[in-house]
Amino acid sequence: MSEENKTDKVAHDWNMQMWMGQQAYERGQYSDAQQKFKKALIDLEQLMVNDERLTMTLNNLALCFCAQGKHKEADPLYQRALSIDQTSGSAGKLSLAEDFNNIATHYRKQGLNAQAEPLYQKALKIWEEELGEKSAEVAGCLNNLGVLYCEQNKCQDAIELYKKALSIRGSKFGRKSKEYGGTLANLATAYCNLNKCEEADPLFEEGIRILEYTVDPIHAELLEALESYVVHLNKVGKTDLAHAVSADIQRFRNRNLHKY
Repeated sequence: MSEENKTDKVAHDWNMQMWMGQQAYERGQYSDAQQKFKKALIDLEQLMVNDERLTMTLNNLALCFCAQGKHKEADPLYQRALSIDQTSGSAGKLSLAEDFNNIATHYRKQGLNAQAEPLYQKALKIWEEELGEKSAEVAGCLNNLGVLYCEQNKCQDAIELYKKALSIRGSKFGRKSKEYGGTLANLATAYCNLNKCEEADPLFEEGIRILEYTVDPIHAELLEALESYVVHLNKVGKTDLAHAVSADIQRFRNRNLHKY
């Protein structure tokens, strides 16, 4: 095989691994996605690629580790991607925003909220300037900031961000999309934390119904929404339903553990 044909084959393999990895990640099959992205990274390193394809692969692999709580494995991958994007000039601004957003979530999941917030704000500023205030990326970052604020007991501030994110996501993805459903569940959680249970109840029901139709039962976003729903159900005295939902959560988590 000629060197040119070998390069073409490796590039084709990279594309295939990235596609399969993304499909697995979207279904919440993080271990499977991790294997695909790791193979994609090996393909790029064979070609000695050092461009946006490499940072995309590093970020995707890091996201898989992060989703599984493997933060030590994720950290050097995020930092490597950030280092590459920081030297790519204005052409890498959007990639840099993605880096900031991903690393912020990585920190938030470890409870490092003080380190996470300024990175979310940096990502938000870049996306607003480059893509406009009603872009899908801005909506995602507003949603992430809302989660952070709720974890800091600033749920009223989070509610305003979630409402902005909902408006954008409803327009961009539709009101039956997983993006819209996820933010609805987050908004419900914020109301629940403020003991505004009447406002929370219909939002939980709609958000969870959307997520159940759009993601696999083992997907982390659905499981987190269900866990918040259990808290809400116990608050309003629906303990039998809370027990039933808790049993579903455990069943789905067990399915996830034994899948691989």
